[in-house]
Amino acid sequence: MPNMTAPVHSTGISRRTFLRAAGVCLALPWLESGEPGAAATAPPKRAVFVFLPNGVNMWKFHPETAGKDFALSDTLQPLAPVRDRLSILSGLQHRKIKGGHEEWAYLLTCNATGVGVASKHTAVRPNTISIDQHIANAIGEKTRWPSLVLGADGGRMTSSFDATGQPVLADFDLKAIFDDLTGADPNGRMAHRGSILDLVADQAKAKRAELGGSDQRKLDEYLDSVRSIEKRVQADQSFKQRAHGAIDQTRLHLQADPFKDADHTAYVDTLFELVVLAFQFDCTRVVSITTTRSEGGGPLKALDGGKDWHGQGHATNDEIAEKKPKEYAVLDTYDRFWHSRLTTFLQRLAGTSEGGQDLLRNTAVFFGRGMSWPAMHRSDNLPLILAGGEGLGFVQGRHLVFNNHPPLAPVNAAAPPPIKLAPDASSVSDLLRTISERMDVPAAGFGESRRTLDELAA
Repeated sequence: MPNMTAPVHSTGISRRTFLRAAGVCLALPWLESGEPGAAATAPPKRAVFVFLPNGVNMWKFHPETAGKDFALSDTLQPLAPVRDRLSILSGLQHRKIKGGHEEWAYLLTCNATGVGVASKHTAVRPNTISIDQHIANAIGEKTRWPSLVLGADGGRMTSSFDATGQPVLADFDLKAIFDDLTGADPNGRMAHRGSILDLVADQAKAKRAELGGSDQRKLDEYLDSVRSIEKRVQADQSFKQRAHGAIDQTRLHLQADPFKDADHTAYVDTLFELVVLAFQFDCTRVVSITTTRSEGGGPLKALDGGKDWHGQGHATNDEIAEKKPKEYAVLDTYDRFWHSRLTTFLQRLAGTSEGGQDLLRNTAVFFGRGMSWPAMHRSDNLPLILAGGEGLGFVQGRHLVFNNHPPLAPVNAAAPPPIKLAPDASSVSDLLRTISERMDVPAAGFGESRRTLDELAA
């Protein structure tokens, strides 16, 4: 442990120094809603951002009819049980991003400047802030965790980027996430962490009189952070007691392996289940999930007898399905799998009561791909789904078409050419901005945004 008895002015104590020196406490934010005697309030607003790679069978994804009377194709059919709680979005794309396997890095930032693969499939160069972190920066202090960043690959394979454009590392270990979520403390370290904070606070207060005005202000900021963390530790202790016995662990498959073919469904469903639990206990209100990486490799890649998702997408050559039936059949398998997993997640949210409502009503779920046509890595007319969030003002159960995008007519030998957005056209940035502002977090100027999409609430 660092020597915290050294003079304050020589150690340069600041909020950043303290948090780094006592980093064990960063994992213990204050669960505001868990304080004894807290008054009942309206259910909080929440958002989930789910990234999927490698595109879809575009001949089947976007319904031919706009509005409420749209038909679900066979790849969308798994969504039938939650059809009225979601909307299919057509015609949205990035303005300046042409596409490619950095899709995971720019889907939630809408920025291609400086983005590139620094080490194949493991990292990206500095980006700009992603929408989930933009929201978390504004409301994250209200919960134990400012945000929850998940992904089957883990680490730097993430769609989340902080205010400096650096990747926010993704968690993938189901057991570790569960232990953090439920306040598991097998080594009895909780009380010890609290005693460290008390000791540091006492030492810092004793030194305050010795400091000049500038250092006093720095120390005051430090003491504020200590007081805040002390409250959070106490809240975590209370949270652990409340969470004990409230979770049916038999429903969870905490040992599911994302790299094991037989565990794909169990792993994905458990990952989503942990999100539901995090919302139930109000541990966080912002979640991003990077399901798996692009361009082959990685987990969750072999759902159809070992056939390669990425390779078969390329092999379609973006031609009509009649010319590439085997290749498109592989994409169909993946599309149905992910839509069935989304349905399970939405049903869990919808089946969980909160203040007389269900969790889904106050949770906006963005389910997006950063690529449309897989062979040419295109990012126009992206396959996007927005679910839930009626309590945030969203109206669901529709197929919404933006930018007058024409429906697909598979009469040619290949996909239609990309449509270049007009100066006043709507973009993915506008969609993400709208979600943020429905979360009461202003986001004017985010990415390439020019407006909010009022059509989503009309």
